[in-house]
Amino acid sequence: MNMATGMFRTGEGWVQVDYDGSNIPVPRSRYEENGYKPNFDELPLEADYWAAQEKAKSSEAKKQSDNGKKIAWANK
Repeated sequence: MNMATGMFRTGEGWVQVDYDGSNIPVPRSRYEENGYKPNFDELPLEADYWAAQEKAKSSEAKKQSDNGKKIAWANK
């Protein structure tokens, strides 16, 4: 059984929790009562979470683009 994992926290005291691919918001009190990880104070704020996701997505797209250029060059 997989443990639910906190994704990010909001300024209003809620945590977005991932349950094996589905995610729902839960109040901080329930998050801490259930012993979810990481600890509430270690979770990124929502805006920081989405910025990191976008950065990772952009980085992966660039890596794939660079790999495609290397393959195209190697096939010349």
